[in-house]
Amino acid sequence: MNARCEWFRTGACRLILFLLFAFALPAPLRAVEGPLYQGVRVTVVPDTVLVGDRIRCIIRVQHGEREVASLEGVDPASKPQFELISLQRASSLLSTPGSGRERFELDLALFGSGRQLLPPLTVVLRDSEGRISRKVVYSATIPVFVKALTDSSMRELRPIKPPEKPSIPFFLILPFILLLFGIAVVVLVLLFLVKRAVRKSAETVDPGQVARRKLRKLGSRLSAGMPPPECYEELSNIMRSFLENHYRIRALEAVTQEIERDLKKLGVAGFESIMSLLKQADLVKFAGRRPDLEESRNSLQKAEEVIRSARPAEDSGSGV
Repeated sequence: MNARCEWFRTGACRLILFLLFAFALPAPLRAVEGPLYQGVRVTVVPDTVLVGDRIRCIIRVQHGEREVASLEGVDPASKPQFELISLQRASSLLSTPGSGRERFELDLALFGSGRQLLPPLTVVLRDSEGRISRKVVYSATIPVFVKALTDSSMRELRPIKPPEKPSIPFFLILPFILLLFGIAVVVLVLLFLVKRAVRKSAETVDPGQVARRKLRKLGSRLSAGMPPPECYEELSNIMRSFLENHYRIRALEAVTQEIERDLKKLGVAGFESIMSLLKQADLVKFAGRRPDLEESRNSLQKAEEVIRSARPAEDSGSGV
């Protein structure tokens, strides 16, 4: 009695586990097979899909040994919910003596929703000479369930939402702002230091030495054949540059009368000689005066003497 109860409980448990595994399989892995119809059997996998998914339809045809089967008349257009993707013959072999078996595979895409039946299939059997021996029109009764992706009550597309601009927190931007501000401060400090260094180096250069060096080069060029009028134009530029750098007055861009007024205020030594040189250069440049070579050499020598005897700007200012 106990052995029978133990066998009963064991068998019941096995049955329950078998049923649980059988019905717990996900729907896409299940295959639905139709009944044998005049030697044609159809299998569909999976039996439940989403809109636009594919199913595989396997057709097995049992026929005579000397017959050849082909699948024709597949018309998914009769059911617009189906779209044919591919059709291929998978295998052809002899099942038993005197009979053969063909296997075809169809890939179909499904649209619409709800319960859908496969489109009709036509299997054509030909003899060894290629003549049609019979046709089998298989109207499948295998259902495939199509799940909708959206609510079935929708009748129009919803408007596309514009892309949202990303919101960047301020604490993420603050380090970049501080970095840019720091770079700007460093650049300004460097510019100030460079400008100050250039100004100091310019102050250490003696304007008199620079002017005398330029006068010697100008004398060499005059001896080499430079025209005297061009000599006076460069002489004027050398004297004006010397006066601007030595006495800190505006001389390069000023007219002769303005230079004369500023030099009088400073009480510069050799004032008459300086003004005489500048006025001679103005006559050559604006009045068309043509000095000779000897006069040009005397003017260069006079300018060098004026520059050599010039006192520093501090001494000139204190003597006013």
